[in-house]
Amino acid sequence: MNILVIGAGAWGTALAVSAGHHAVTLWARDRAQVLALQAARENQRYLPGVRLPGSLGLSAVAELALPELAGAADLVVVATPMSALRGKLTVLRNATVPVVWLCKGFETAQAGQP
Repeated sequence: MNILVIGAGAWGTALAVSAGHHAVTLWARDRAQVLALQAARENQRYLPGVRLPGSLGLSAVAELALPELAGAADLVVVATPMSALRGKLTVLRNATVPVVWLCKGFETAQAGQP
């Protein structure tokens, strides 16, 4: 199974490492973070001490390119703070693969929404 994990914080990284028996790509919004993950093969900022498997793919494609990246996956997991979920789901609204989210926190009200 090809899995795309969106969100390279502690939660997304731990999930991506744990699903290592599948083909997993971990996406981060920050290219510098992806370069650091590639260099250290560890998420020293959010999950120090946990080695990233060599098979774990890393990506920092632009957010608007996420639907294309998702198109190569069998499952997309959004592992961001709750405040980022609506934006990620909006970007992925035309995805033809299952999308699940594992978010924590609260979403603050936005203009024009209850």
